[in-house]
Formats: sequence, C-alpha cells, structure tokens
Amino acid sequence: MARAAKAPPGKKPAVATRSQSRPTAAPAKTPAKRAKAPAAKPARPVASSAAPKLSKDELRVRVEALERANATLRAKSREANRAAKTAAARIAELKDQVAQLEQRLASAQPKPPPSAPTRRKRRSREIDPGDAVPEGVAVQEPAPLDEEAETALENLTAHLGPNQPE
Repeated sequence: MARAAKAPPGKKPAVATRSQSRPTAAPAKTPAKRAKAPAAKPARPVASSAAPKLSKDELRVRVEALERANATLRAKSREANRAAKTAAARIAELKDQVAQLEQRLASAQPKPPPSAPTRRKRRSREIDPGDAVPEGVAVQEPAPLDEEAETALENLTAHLGPNQPE
C-alpha cells in the first residue's frame, strides 16, 4: 500500500534528508591545504547539500520494502507478546505449584521440639508405678532383712528419732 501524499511543488522540505552512506559530521568548509589521502582509499567527491534525486519508481520500491519490513516486525512483535503472556501464565502456575508443595511438605513433617525445654507438672503419685507390672513378675513382699541390715535400721531409728517412718 503506497502513500499518495506529495509535497507542494514550490516548497522545499524543512529538514534535508540524509543519505545512509554520508558520514554524520561533515566539515562546513574544506581546508586550504589537504594532506595526501592514503592510497587504499579513493577520494570521495564532495556531497552536495541536496539529496540525490530518485525517480518515482525507485521511491515506490523503497516504500514497499519498508512497508514489508514494518509488517514483518509487527508480526514478530505480536508473536513475542503472545510468548511473553504464555510465559507469565506458566510462571504463575509454577508459583502456585511451589506454594502447594511447600504447604504439603510443612504439614507432612513433624514439628520440631521447642528450643527451650518446658517443665511439665509431675503427675501425682496416686498411682503406684508398680501397678503396671503384671503379677508374678514383680516381687510382692520385700525380702527379710539380714543381721547387718537390722543393726543399721536400729541405729538409724535411734539417731533420727522414733517418729521417722521406716
């Protein structure tokens, strides 16, 4: 699709277009004496201030080429935007999966004990610890005291007093 816009025949464009082969900074005046140019580079003719005239056909060809390049760039841009959106959606899905797996892992692991040991209340001794032992395994009555044990018990009761439990 070529554009049909034309400049009025009597006016010149406000900004002169620059050729691609022309250097960006051109000297305003040439020096009076020139140094010899190297043999490898041929001397360029001085470019005139006006852009080279191109025929309408050449301009149309250039416009069509630029339009094709623009269309391909727009198509690539659309594809890149689609890819970015799908990648963002995939990233969101993966983040959700990671959060779910972390929750599952946290619930599956037993909680570590607290760093400082807590003091529990001791259960009262209403229940004899020997009650859990079946009969026949535990000794029901203590063994009789021998002579040494009897003298030791008598000495203890004598020194501690008669009110102490045996």
